[in-house]
Amino acid sequence: MDRALSESVKKKHKRKIFIRLIFAMVVIVVLFTFLRNAIRPTIDSDDYYTKIIQVGDLQATVSASGTVLPEFEEIISSPVSSKIKGISRNTGDHVSNMDTILLLDTYSTSISLEKMKDELAMKMNNVNKLKLQLEKNLIDLKTQYKVKELHVENMKSEVKAEKHLNEIGGGTKEKIEKAELSLRISKLELEQIEQTIINKERAMETDLFGLNYEISIVRKNVNELQDKLNASTIRADKQGVITWINKEIGKSVTAGEELVKIASLESFWIDGVISEMHATKLVIGGKVVVRLNETTEITGVIANISPSVKSNTIQFKVKLNEKNHDLLRPNLKVDLFVVTSHKQKTIIVENGPFYRGGSKQDVFVSDGEKIVKRTVEFGESNFDYVEIIKGLSEGEELVVSDMSDFERFEELAIKN
Repeated sequence: MDRALSESVKKKHKRKIFIRLIFAMVVIVVLFTFLRNAIRPTIDSDDYYTKIIQVGDLQATVSASGTVLPEFEEIISSPVSSKIKGISRNTGDHVSNMDTILLLDTYSTSISLEKMKDELAMKMNNVNKLKLQLEKNLIDLKTQYKVKELHVENMKSEVKAEKHLNEIGGGTKEKIEKAELSLRISKLELEQIEQTIINKERAMETDLFGLNYEISIVRKNVNELQDKLNASTIRADKQGVITWINKEIGKSVTAGEELVKIASLESFWIDGVISEMHATKLVIGGKVVVRLNETTEITGVIANISPSVKSNTIQFKVKLNEKNHDLLRPNLKVDLFVVTSHKQKTIIVENGPFYRGGSKQDVFVSDGEKIVKRTVEFGESNFDYVEIIKGLSEGEELVVSDMSDFERFEELAIKN
């Protein structure tokens, strides 16, 4: 038969259970603390870097790209239809005045020039023949005029004699009238010859003028073709660098076809390209910063904006303030920064991989032995700095490394 447990035994049993519960809870707390510390996210101090938030001036920009081009580029075209005979220089070569660059085949041009010279000689000979013929005709007319002039003088004498005979009774009135009629006829014939001489002289001048005009045209054509023949040896007329040359020896080229491009190295401009999403930020006269290398920048202004969009981009021309800078070279690719605004004494931080271009973004900020996530509102930016509108204060340390692998954590312990 079972006996009831005494009160002392019951109390002793309860005390054991309570002690076991307390021990279990301690073990759970210790285990939880250990596991929490064991799985707490950490980051090595060498795996990131920070920048101090500061107050300064910010020149907001949008990025673009550009190509350095000569401000003045000479295009030399073929003076005649010909073939490329030889090449003396290549693209990139520096040339001076009168340096030979390219040779053209001049055989057909020389033949044409000789034919034209023969035509000129024939026309000049025709002029000489016409002059002789006209001069002979004029001489004949002038001789006739002198003969007729003598005949008129003789007729005057006859009229005078008939009048004298009539006065002394030896003549008649009819003879006087007949003599006077003959005199008038002779005078009219004399005037006719005189007018014919004038007309012949005018006709002679007109004919000679026409022939001389034709000769002048042919002579100009001869001189022009001679100049083109002389220009068939393509030479530089100033110092510069060859940016392009037609190297296809034996290729037929037409008159006016481009053969060589020579750029002056004295001044340059930049052909810029920017995404169409920034079209509204382009204004004539707007400031542009040109980065020639990691340490050198020059400035310029927007001089021209293309009205059309091509491949989602817009082209614009930048006029440089230092257009003869030593680092400028034809076809050099450069980074451009179109200035959109300028702010003074605003909160800024150095730009880095952390910044993704949005207005709001989660970032990590240094806080003692850990870095913590914080939502920050950004403003304007450029290649070097980003403006902070809200969320950070001057003197704080912002992690500017790429922290995309740690976005799911609210804080990270720093492991030295």
